[in-house]
Amino acid sequence: MKAICQKLDKNRIDDLLVLSKADGFPCELSEALASLYCGDRAPKAAGAQTYGAFAGDRLVSVMTATFCHVFPCDDSPSGRIVQISGAYTHPAYCHKGCALDLLTLIEEDAKVFGADYLCCDSIADGLYLRFGFKPTDDCETRMWKTL
Repeated sequence: MKAICQKLDKNRIDDLLVLSKADGFPCELSEALASLYCGDRAPKAAGAQTYGAFAGDRLVSVMTATFCHVFPCDDSPSGRIVQISGAYTHPAYCHKGCALDLLTLIEEDAKVFGADYLCCDSIADGLYLRFGFKPTDDCETRMWKTL
């Protein structure tokens, strides 16, 4: 399935509220909390952005990325990184490519932001390994992908 992926903006609050009631979603969101996730971060600005995958007009998967400035170092000469978190796919749409489509869009935005790498803390390592992430250590769930 090729999902239609986009940033979630203020027009998508109701979609996120509906998805937050689905089986397995971490918690049911209030309108106030959903509105925090539905922003419109400028391409080169730091901050969090939630992305959504749609099957028709139904929001079926979400992933949040935080675009950060850190102290420049060998791993990040620009001091720009993108941390991925808050991923969820509705059970009826799991293993249909939604999360990979969201990662693709996040990676495109990370490149515009000027990030040196993407990172995440996840036990869904199969997804991230397929997308080119590498574990930072065999004992950790932290993974990264150089851009």
